[in-house]
Amino acid sequence: MNRCKLIFNQTLMISTAILFGLGIEELIEYLSSGDEWMNWQWYIPLSVIFTGFLCALASLVLVDEDSSLKKINMKMRIFIHFIALFAVVSGCGFIFNWYSKIRQLIPIAIIYVITYGFVWASTIWIFKEDEKKINEAIKDIQDKE
Repeated sequence: MNRCKLIFNQTLMISTAILFGLGIEELIEYLSSGDEWMNWQWYIPLSVIFTGFLCALASLVLVDEDSSLKKINMKMRIFIHFIALFAVVSGCGFIFNWYSKIRQLIPIAIIYVITYGFVWASTIWIFKEDEKKINEAIKDIQDKE
């Protein structure tokens, strides 16, 4: 999968998952406490897309073969990636007022973990599908020869 496609797909998946998670969080808050529905500022959707884009860019370091992280084993790279992205998400969440208290960070962290797993699974699936298409194209070329 080329880098642009990876960034685009992951930005869409991450942004959608964050918006979905924030919506679920607000629905639970509304149903449990009866607080007025969240009044989002005009920049919230843009901040979600920006955060998704930053997280997708960080994923390039993980899959880049020329990266300085190449010497570190893959499990450690994934752990570093997980922590770095959590720092990005929590930092953006604080800057863009998704939360203001540490207690409010807990649902964001849960959303993050679920989103991280979802994006990993989806990206692996997309990689495998691309691989299948490439292998089929190679077989077709070999059959014609």
